[in-house]
Amino acid sequence: MANKNKEILEFLEKCPAVKSFLYFNSATDKAGRVSIETVYSDVWEKRFIRDVGIKAYEFAVVQMLPQDQGTSDVNAEQAQSVQDFMDWIDEQNRSRNFPKFQECKVLSIENLQNMPNLAGVNEAGTVARYMFQVRVRYYTEGVKA
Repeated sequence: MANKNKEILEFLEKCPAVKSFLYFNSATDKAGRVSIETVYSDVWEKRFIRDVGIKAYEFAVVQMLPQDQGTSDVNAEQAQSVQDFMDWIDEQNRSRNFPKFQECKVLSIENLQNMPNLAGVNEAGTVARYMFQVRVRYYTEGVKA
């Protein structure tokens, strides 16, 4: 059985917004860290006999970025850098450049929101957690995916 988690990591490592190691299900408040966090999904959208149909795989991209408690534009710039990652996802979908899921045909990769969430700030107020969710839709051809 293919490992979709590893396939997503390999795909996202190509994004210019990923400037360092890409973590998986690893949460910390260290600035600069980018992590992929699983979202319970991989559910059937359409299911036909013999496990043929369309499924969805969803995940969240989490970026830990420096936070300014003052009135500077640092926070707006940080939010824009996360938006740039989202824009890259949109561009990959438009150009039909999809992750490679073994034994499946990927149909789309799409953001599930139009801007990143500010999902929290560390206790010291120095690192912000930004996140957004992504859905990959794919067609299985009789293989349990």
